[in-house]
Amino acid sequence: MPSTRPASTPLRSTLLRSRRRVETVIAGGGPDIVFQPIVRAHDAVIEGYEALSRFPAGGGDTEAWFADAAHCGLGPALERSAAVKALAESARLPDGYFVAVNLSAATLLVDAALVNELLDYGRQRPLVVELTEHGALDDEDAVVAVLGELKRGGVAVAVDDVGSAYAGLRQLVVLEPQIIKLDAFVVHGMKGHKVKSAMAELVLEFARRTEARCVFEGIETDDDLEAATLIGADLLQGYRIGRPAAVDLLV
Repeated sequence: MPSTRPASTPLRSTLLRSRRRVETVIAGGGPDIVFQPIVRAHDAVIEGYEALSRFPAGGGDTEAWFADAAHCGLGPALERSAAVKALAESARLPDGYFVAVNLSAATLLVDAALVNELLDYGRQRPLVVELTEHGALDDEDAVVAVLGELKRGGVAVAVDDVGSAYAGLRQLVVLEPQIIKLDAFVVHGMKGHKVKSAMAELVLEFARRTEARCVFEGIETDDDLEAATLIGADLLQGYRIGRPAAVDLLV
């Protein structure tokens, strides 16, 4: 009698391996979490930390892990595990700093319980949700509604990667973020680069006119730091400012 099992293909095998890797990380309590400082540009005082995920070797970089999870149908589950672990570990940070966690619009729309957890955490410590959605939003009205709920609950909303090919003007207009993160591609090597400098100035002016704050990401060198400071950046983030570290090294 012929087998009714689906024929194995290279793509199917790859997806199965990816799914097993992702499931193993979720079952283990989520990825490792490190925190990278975000400082005020004018005096270098730390205002907060972005929580970043770190995964076992062999599965690609962080972006690849989340992309694989999305392809396997485990995107929201992996994002939830990372966010919940980040919130738990960040509770050990000294009081007064905000914490930023990365989440996609897709996850916020399907995980109402996570939205409530974010709101609960935001009552204890300043919290920023960085929207990582790349590309067009499937249901803008629904996304605006859930982000509005977060904002009313005191959770700030940031749009990440502004200036890249993904986070465009439409998202800035539709989502009305309180924090705009200028992509590292624009910031790194900005000194002496008139096009990058012009882009940074435009985004910063937009932030000021909409009462948002602008984080310059990708500060890797003294030249990057000098250029961002001269342009008037509000907040700075990057290896020149501080490398991501486990919470044990920050307390």
